Amino acid sequence: MKRFFKRRTWLLYSIIGLSTAVAIDSCSKQSEDVLIAQQHPVTCDTTNIKLSVNVMPIFKANCYRCHGNGVVTGGVSLDVYSSLLAQVNNGNLIGDITHAPGHVNMPFDGGKLSDCEIAIIQAWINTGAPNN
Repeated sequence: MKRFFKRRTWLLYSIIGLSTAVAIDSCSKQSEDVLIAQQHPVTCDTTNIKLSVNVMPIFKANCYRCHGNGVVTGGVSLDVYSSLLAQVNNGNLIGDITHAPGHVNMPFDGGKLSDCEIAIIQAWINTGAPNN
C-alpha cells in the first residue's frame, strides 16, 4: 500500500513540476518578446515622403485591384494624379482609409491599412500632396 502512494505522489510531483516548467518557459518567452520589442521599436518614417516612392506602393498593394491600372470603381482612380488629388481635396481619401464615420471603409474587402501606411499617406497630404 505504501508503494502505491509513493508512486502516485511521485507522479503528482512530476506533473506539477512539468506544468511549472512549461508555465515558466512560456512566461519567460513572452517577457523576452516584450524586451526585444522595447529594444527594437518599430518606427514609421514619415519624413521626406514622396508620392512615387512612399505613397504609390501602398496604393498599388492595397487599392489598385479596384482603383488602378485602368480600373475605376465608384468613379475613383488612384493611378491618375488628377483623380487622386480630387480624392485628397474632397477629404474622401483620408476619411475612407482611416474608416472615419460617414466614409466608405477602404480597402473595401475588410482590412484597414496599417497605422504606418496611413501616417505616410497623411504626411504626404500634409505637405500639399505633391506630384513627386
